[in-house]
Amino acid sequence: MEPRELFHQPTRKASGTNKEKKLLGIDPSLAFTPLTYGLITNAFPHNFLIKSDSLKGNAAALREGELEISLVSSLAYALKKETWRIVPEICLASAGKVGHVQLFFKKGLKDIRTVAVDSSAASEETLLRILMREKFLQSPDYIYMTADLPAMLDKAEAALITGDQALTYAGRHASRLDLNEEWVDLTGLPFVYAFWAGREFTVSADDLKNVHASYEIGKLNLETIARNVSDAGTHTWAFYHDYLTKNLTYNFSDEEKEGLLEFYQYAFFYGYTEFIPDLHFYGP
Repeated sequence: MEPRELFHQPTRKASGTNKEKKLLGIDPSLAFTPLTYGLITNAFPHNFLIKSDSLKGNAAALREGELEISLVSSLAYALKKETWRIVPEICLASAGKVGHVQLFFKKGLKDIRTVAVDSSAASEETLLRILMREKFLQSPDYIYMTADLPAMLDKAEAALITGDQALTYAGRHASRLDLNEEWVDLTGLPFVYAFWAGREFTVSADDLKNVHASYEIGKLNLETIARNVSDAGTHTWAFYHDYLTKNLTYNFSDEEKEGLLEFYQYAFFYGYTEFIPDLHFYGP
């Protein structure tokens, strides 16, 4: 079973009608499944109507008021014009090799003139642009394509592939960089890819409890998640289990906050955002 298939299970009815339910946006990629597992499997009653989309789609829907709460990329939070609140304590981050953000290239970094970028990339594209300029002193051109490695390397000297597709290509191409490792080498800090965010006055304390409860259930079922994915995936369940337990972190601690603000400072310095946002969390 692929991660996306988990999102087509029947929804347990909560009290009231769908109009009374709050709209919650999720991303079906494997990396987010521990955060969403309790919700998508209806492990407990909740009052969310779940909408599955990419992080970019979620952010657009949140901006338009079509969602109350959603998983959004760290970049989307910096690009917003209105006030969003962040759900504290949980996020998607990595403090070492991440696996799902890979820059594949033909020869060497110095030979890269054009990078084909996975069109679904969010914060990852800005991370790449920062690293190319700050660490590798390169300013290549960027084109956008579907995540198809052979086709991308036919059009460009390098290809940025993210998410589940990057895991699929793991081990198939020798010349590649794990961008999270490069970020940690540059800054000594973890990189925060995404977190839950919502509109300021529409998310209740019970909603926050349910989002946290979803992750508490998810982290107890990591082996189940890995085995379900391996049934239709390209790797063993142990590969996916290692990815979820060793490559990723879901704790939004002070170190993750520091890494997030470092990313925002670089993004602002290079002109990818108009300002360095404050981190506004739900709660006192």
